[in-house]
Amino acid sequence: MNLVLRSLYVATTLSCLWLFSTNATAQIVPDTTLPNNSIAIPNGNSIRIEGGTTAGGNLFHSFQEFSVPTGTEAFFNNALDIQNIFSRVTGSNISNIDGLIRANGVANLFLINPNGIIFGQNAQLNIGGSLIGSTASSIRFIDGSEFSATNPTAPSLLTVNVPIGLQFGANPGRIENRSQTTAPINLPPLTTPFPFEIPFDNKVGLAVAPGQTLALVGGDIQLDGGNLTAFTGQIILGSVASPGLVSFVPTPFGFNLNYDNIANFGNIEISNGTLLNTSGIGGGKVDIRGGNVSINGARILGLTIGNIDGRGININAQNLQINRGSQIIPATLGDGKGSDLNIYATDSVEISGLGIEAYQQVYNQYLLSGTFNPFVPQIVLSAGTVGSGAAGEINIDTGRLVLRDGATGGTNTFTTGNAGNMNIRANTVELISSALSIGTNRASAGQGGSINIEAQRLIMRDGSNLVSISRSDGASGNIAIKTSESVELSGSLPGSTAQTAIATNSFDGNGKAGDITIDTKRLSVSDGAAISLSTGFILGQTVLSTKGGPGGNLTVTASESVEVSGESGVLGFVGFAPSSLNTTTGSSARGGDISLSTPLLILRDGALISVASSGAADAGNITLNADRILLQGIGINSQLSSRIEASAGTVSNFNNPNATANAGSLNVNARELIVKDGAIFSVRALGTGGAGNINVVADSIALDNQSSIDGRTTSGLGANINLQSLALQLRQGSRINTDAGNATGGNINIDTNTLVALENSDITANAQRGSGGRVSISAQGIFGTQFRNELTPQSDITATSELGPQFSGVVEINTPDVDPSAGLVELSANFEDVSGSIVASCATSVDNSFTITGNGGLPDDPTQALRGRAVWRDVRSVGVGESGRAGERKSGREALIRDPQIVEATGWRVKGEGEMELVANTSGMIIGSSWYNAPGCGRR
Repeated sequence: MNLVLRSLYVATTLSCLWLFSTNATAQIVPDTTLPNNSIAIPNGNSIRIEGGTTAGGNLFHSFQEFSVPTGTEAFFNNALDIQNIFSRVTGSNISNIDGLIRANGVANLFLINPNGIIFGQNAQLNIGGSLIGSTASSIRFIDGSEFSATNPTAPSLLTVNVPIGLQFGANPGRIENRSQTTAPINLPPLTTPFPFEIPFDNKVGLAVAPGQTLALVGGDIQLDGGNLTAFTGQIILGSVASPGLVSFVPTPFGFNLNYDNIANFGNIEISNGTLLNTSGIGGGKVDIRGGNVSINGARILGLTIGNIDGRGININAQNLQINRGSQIIPATLGDGKGSDLNIYATDSVEISGLGIEAYQQVYNQYLLSGTFNPFVPQIVLSAGTVGSGAAGEINIDTGRLVLRDGATGGTNTFTTGNAGNMNIRANTVELISSALSIGTNRASAGQGGSINIEAQRLIMRDGSNLVSISRSDGASGNIAIKTSESVELSGSLPGSTAQTAIATNSFDGNGKAGDITIDTKRLSVSDGAAISLSTGFILGQTVLSTKGGPGGNLTVTASESVEVSGESGVLGFVGFAPSSLNTTTGSSARGGDISLSTPLLILRDGALISVASSGAADAGNITLNADRILLQGIGINSQLSSRIEASAGTVSNFNNPNATANAGSLNVNARELIVKDGAIFSVRALGTGGAGNINVVADSIALDNQSSIDGRTTSGLGANINLQSLALQLRQGSRINTDAGNATGGNINIDTNTLVALENSDITANAQRGSGGRVSISAQGIFGTQFRNELTPQSDITATSELGPQFSGVVEINTPDVDPSAGLVELSANFEDVSGSIVASCATSVDNSFTITGNGGLPDDPTQALRGRAVWRDVRSVGVGESGRAGERKSGREALIRDPQIVEATGWRVKGEGEMELVANTSGMIIGSSWYNAPGCGRR
């Protein structure tokens, strides 16, 4: 028997003996497709795998079947110099692995079975290198050779080269993992004490050595409670649904996978408490690539410990769902920069939480303790830092992003490291009873990150929040939103007073509150929603914190419109909360400013734009640049006015009569400012501070139906109202006032072409316990109002004091020095009846006519303003050029027509006074005029 036949005989005999004696304990059946075939040698509950074909540092094994039942072990007894073990299954059965797979040294193990691979609850690994489990059809090498599981009889050119990728066929099998095997957790100690318990347990499931790769790449992939662990290493999940090559891309940490040659991707489901964990020194990496990826009640951790930068968590899908109880946390626990969380989905990302009650628990815990626990199950996405290293970023790029049912996520800092940014790019971003937050926690020193959203539409409703908060000396991050279509905020949390809000806040420390910048086409804030920037913390009538850094600024640019409308439908700490854009300060730091630029600004039904201060620090300013500004109406529930205001001594429902802050100023540049139906445009100061200024430059200003431009002060410096317009109109009890309490009334300066004040509409700078203020009006014309010493039921201009006339202020009215009667001629009161001076000549005859020619006159100049006019128009249907009498008859008015004779003048004469008179008889008349022809009665 020659050497080849003897080898084949030995291998076949050993295989048959193994099948006969150990089929109950393992199903590892080598095939005969290699130059040097694999050998499976049973030893109790262990199967030692010998033989195989070696090429340099590569060892090739080939099996008809490869399964490891519960309680058994498959031991690859490779030489220690082997770098890669390539194992293929050429039969038609799935590999069921519920025992241990072990290998010598640091060799990487490739297990290829196109039919599928299932890791059971007891499956575990004991290998020094990486595991690549795949349902690819073959492994391809750089020299063109291929180690194929579907075509094992082809000439095998086994190579010493490294593999370049996994070649997939048309229908790759699925991969499942249910492993929950246990092992000790050997992580390095934290350099900084962590305030919360790290959610590690000893259920590591399938685990590779620290720094190694655990990759499962196949058809559909299901992790049903099965854990994957690669401390400081990487976990790769890839689901392929079409033929193609998945390439290996070398990196300093091992390799990545490139899917450029794959057209379609399959499904990945991670559920039922599954944990993917790559935490450790430097933090590991997680890469997930599939078509539809579902993460349901699972956790992905990539905590960075030590001083090496983290490597990231990456999820790439067509549709991604992260469902109830799931967590993805690449937090920083050391000095290195944390891992980034990168999510890319071409169609959609949907993230759901544990419900709105769980969401409220997280918020309440933060208010009480000053810190977010990033590991509570309510937190879905978290990339915070508890070390000196900066936290990683959260990056989401998708067609549609939806967060619902209390889903929460963000980046925060607990110590000296800076929090990371959250960057979202999508066509539509929708938050429903959910929140994304960034910021700093109590006693931390790092800076907060920023939230950056770029989308077509941002929709937030039912109590959703985008929040940046500083509870330390570190600044909270900024929020920047850019949408091509709209930003829409509405409503409050169902059954709660929690508003839908985009907000930044600083309290408990001196860190600056973040800025909010919105660049959109349309901004809509309704039903009690708010955009709020604050420093210090006031809830209802309770001051929770007077510490805080400078307030953030709100800047809105809307190319089409900004509309703020309505109020919440739930009675809360501050009554029915108005829909609002606001900045407030309850600390010793100045409040932020508001700047809006838009063609159309609408506030209605109790809505609010305000800058306010409750204590010693000054409020910010409001600057509005718009073509048209409309303030209208009152709240349906609260009956509070729609208003734009800058105030001091009051925030929400909290009033502080001892406040020393100054109110800010309102600055408006518009074509048209309309304040109607009880709306208010105001500055006011409740304490000893000044009331600020109102500066308006507009083509027209109109106040109607109990509305006002109002500058009130209690005992501080009075307000200044400066209005410059072409036309200023007040109607139906509207007001412009700078009234004061114990202080001098403020100043009103009006520069306009026309001032109209009707129906008890007043302009006042009155005072109660101080002197009246000053009213200065320069106008081309003033109509319907005048200066009076006191208010009357008519329209008045006053600057009085309740202390008496000697404390009255000053009213100056400047109009052009023009006498309206100059150049007019007085008409006689006696009019001459000349009807008797016209005598009859010929009777009416054929072809006499009366033609209607219209109103006549010159057309309007199109470059001038439209002028109102009352004109009489004859609306009877009379044809152009038609006989007057015939026209009357056609209109059905024959009974109203009398038949007076038409008497024609035939000449004229000169009276004794030198006057000329037309006459019908020829006695004494002058004839011979070139136009006169004696009438021939009866002739044409």
